[in-house]
Amino acid sequence: MITYQKALALIAKEAGPVRCEDVIPTKALGRVLAQDIVAGRSLPPFDNTAMDGFALRAADSQGAPLTLPVVGSVAAGDVPVAQEQAGVVEIMTGAPMPNWCDCVVPVENVDVERDENGVPLTVQVKEPIERGKHIRRAGEDVTAGQKLLDAGISVTPEIIAILTSLGMANVKVTVRPSIALIGTGQEVIRDPGQALKPGQIYDSNTPYLRAALSRAGFDAQVMDGSPDDSQDFLAAIKAAGDAQIIISTGAVSMGRRDFVPEALAQLGARTVFHKTAIRPGKPILFARLPNGAYFFGLPGNPVSAAVGLEFFVIPLLNQLTGRADKPTMSGPLVRGFNKKKGLTMFAKARQSGAEIEILSGQQSFRLEPLLHANGWAVLPAEVESLCAGDTVQFVPFAGGA
Repeated sequence: MITYQKALALIAKEAGPVRCEDVIPTKALGRVLAQDIVAGRSLPPFDNTAMDGFALRAADSQGAPLTLPVVGSVAAGDVPVAQEQAGVVEIMTGAPMPNWCDCVVPVENVDVERDENGVPLTVQVKEPIERGKHIRRAGEDVTAGQKLLDAGISVTPEIIAILTSLGMANVKVTVRPSIALIGTGQEVIRDPGQALKPGQIYDSNTPYLRAALSRAGFDAQVMDGSPDDSQDFLAAIKAAGDAQIIISTGAVSMGRRDFVPEALAQLGARTVFHKTAIRPGKPILFARLPNGAYFFGLPGNPVSAAVGLEFFVIPLLNQLTGRADKPTMSGPLVRGFNKKKGLTMFAKARQSGAEIEILSGQQSFRLEPLLHANGWAVLPAEVESLCAGDTVQFVPFAGGA
């Protein structure tokens, strides 16, 4: 049995190179940037008006109140009136500023004389207008050449807005590994519409893992069936095809019906480690299959499977995709907690403000406490007793803040 830190080091050693591809920005949500983003143009690209009104030279308004003729009109997408002249230009929100105008007066702040068709003829400016008023300057948001984003972060809707505003046709992202999920055990029923027989349970592991992976930005396919022996399990692995990562739950410990280690041996897999000094999830297994795929055998208890995903699978996914690890968070405990010395413990916890509360119901079969948790308190192996106010590390759920 190895330490958690040793297990992480072995996973890191096995991780292959990061692969990249170009995608259109609208298809990049959740993907990891493989390039720094440097603005190729300014935003806005030109001076434009922040509201509907009339563009003019501030100097022409200094004798207000006064009446000025309307000498043109410009809407968003139009080419503005180029000839400098005494008067105002009707202008609509977002329209480019005439290069001889240096301010805008809102339409509601002037009296407008219009012809029978509603076209403005003159405006009465009631007070002097400040130079630069109601103008969005070119580059006021983003300057050409400005570095906006670092490689290694996941693409959000806000990032997509920037990429498309910059007119980027493609963005380089890292390739997401294909993932297959296998839930084992004849007692596990996938169809919630199927009535349970004595001794049967509904599957929560593969739905949780798939959803948590999705929340973290990865897709996973759940394989059919619930293999309960080596041959059915090997058939499920074969059905996973070219999946680069295969994750199973259950049948990974040392009991007579725990067939996963035996099946992997039959397959010719290379076991990197089996069992780590953690709680929950001690029996976790990590191997490489003959085709190079990564294999994680997670324990069947649902919280053990959740811990295996967060603290073993996600670190590998981060390395394979070049995604930056989440920053370490920490805070003081609300109240004391005792644990077994020698095991790194991942405790269901809730962070509120700066404080961290380790929740009751830490057994690995208990799901209900997860409804109140928003992450895990990581309690070091060498620690046996923690007191209120002691500082502990906190890891939000996969894909969380």
